[in-house]
Amino acid sequence: MTRARKQVTRSFSACWTCRRRRVKCNGGGLPCIPCRKHKVECEGYGVKLVWVDPKTGAYPPFRRRSMDLEHTWRGQPVLNEERLQRLVDEVDDIEAASLEPSPPYNPFAVFSACPSKVHARADDSITDRSPTGFAAIESRPSTPPPARSSCSLLSEDFGFVARSLTPTLINCLSASRDEAMMFHHYVTWIAPLMIPVDGAGNPWKSVYPSTALCSSSAASRALYHAILAQSAFNIANLHKDNHASSRREESVALKHYGASLRQLSQSLSITKEEEYDACAATLYTLMILEGNARGSVVWRNHFDGVGGFVTQFVQNKPWTRSARSWVISQSLALSFEISQTGNAEICGRSPITDVLLDDVASRENFGYTIGASCQVLRTISSIRLLAEKLASGDIPDDLGMSIQTYIVELSPRNHSGIGVDLDNPDRESFLKTLPEKELHNFLDSLHLRLFRTAALIYLHQAVLKVPPRGVRSLVQSVLADAMAFMHRRGGSISLWPVFIAATEATEKEDQVIVDQWLDISSQIGMRNRLVARTLIHQVWHERSHEALSRGVNPDLVMKNWKTVQQRLGVDLLLL
Repeated sequence: MTRARKQVTRSFSACWTCRRRRVKCNGGGLPCIPCRKHKVECEGYGVKLVWVDPKTGAYPPFRRRSMDLEHTWRGQPVLNEERLQRLVDEVDDIEAASLEPSPPYNPFAVFSACPSKVHARADDSITDRSPTGFAAIESRPSTPPPARSSCSLLSEDFGFVARSLTPTLINCLSASRDEAMMFHHYVTWIAPLMIPVDGAGNPWKSVYPSTALCSSSAASRALYHAILAQSAFNIANLHKDNHASSRREESVALKHYGASLRQLSQSLSITKEEEYDACAATLYTLMILEGNARGSVVWRNHFDGVGGFVTQFVQNKPWTRSARSWVISQSLALSFEISQTGNAEICGRSPITDVLLDDVASRENFGYTIGASCQVLRTISSIRLLAEKLASGDIPDDLGMSIQTYIVELSPRNHSGIGVDLDNPDRESFLKTLPEKELHNFLDSLHLRLFRTAALIYLHQAVLKVPPRGVRSLVQSVLADAMAFMHRRGGSISLWPVFIAATEATEKEDQVIVDQWLDISSQIGMRNRLVARTLIHQVWHERSHEALSRGVNPDLVMKNWKTVQQRLGVDLLLL
């Protein structure tokens, strides 16, 4: 006798977390009741884009295919006719689009598509298919990866790319569905992890993808393959528990990595100023790929090459001529200054510092892609150079004055807030009522304080040689801010400030917080986070062992983490 199937009433208003967990959702509030009860992240109810076959428009069916009007536009402002027409005209006026993102959060800023390619499906879903194979409006969770939901492709964040890519250039993505999926993974998953506070100004959602597709030159193709390689390595890391899948993705990544190097070599041999953007972006992406996605020490080789490349353009200074060139160049300058703090060798100033830093740091928003201010980054660079002088026996006459200047600059009282008390005990309840823009401003301010406090710890480490006991309050401040930042889902915290604090954590409760942060950050597919965990734990172990042998408390034992790094044979990219 056949058992009667249980009748299930399907809901089309459940959050994405409950849908994936196959549990009943009350369909209201964020977080919803089941997610709040089980203490899991509620991924909300927003529309998510999917890939469709560029020729047939087919895609694997996955539960909810449409939403009613109420749930589709929940939380969105009601637009009057005048505002509505202005937004539509803004999207139509593609030729007027500039490199700077035009008015953010235009709900109509999606990939342009020919009218003939707009279809209404029989299952009532609406699919606006562009030549890339994107479904512009389709309410289905994107396939990879399952660990984070905030990386879904939002039209307001990707509007800049939409206006930057012509249909002809986008067609190159349609040649391979696998490549299109990897490109999609880069824009929707990796790009939000590359910047502390994700938003419309994220260059990895706009500048890098559009530069890779702006021409068929060797430089653009080199960047295109570098992006695919970074994406494939990230997917391999996310699938590390599935050995076969991980090895397969690594093989794909190495293929695109080799293709990028070949195209880059060809481009560098005849580098023109108009190809500066693509070449610089490729070098940066390859560096990130090696140090971040692979956890390799080879990333410094790419950085060494950057110096020679940049010096070719000293006279013309393309980074001063366009927003695209500036944002790529400032990434190079930022990455160099931060990464050199982990160099055990005396390296001094470099062509990147001499040529780039002063030029690109003149803009007010310099440092936004790493979550720090221009002045803080200059101070970190100055502290590194002073520490190198002292290590070589060169003691400046104005040593005391320099140290006092750094302390004053990094003092918490110099931190400029945004009208929200960062230490207010009722902060969480207040933040829930903040509009998105003000919340972003708050997160920017919080991340800046992370950097400022960590820079003070760095000063005590590298120059003043203060043991961990002398910086414990600073360590606790960084860790508390880091956890608050992650709780507000601000984005991916820059590795440098938390790592600098973690190496000085000696109390058990502080180390527990560090491990909590490592547990979360190691799940995003960035292998340098795993390297950081190994290095931090080794520093803790060696400090405890030395304290035991000397009969003192661990917080009185100084331990140079760069020396430990050398013994382990690693070179951590602190981005």
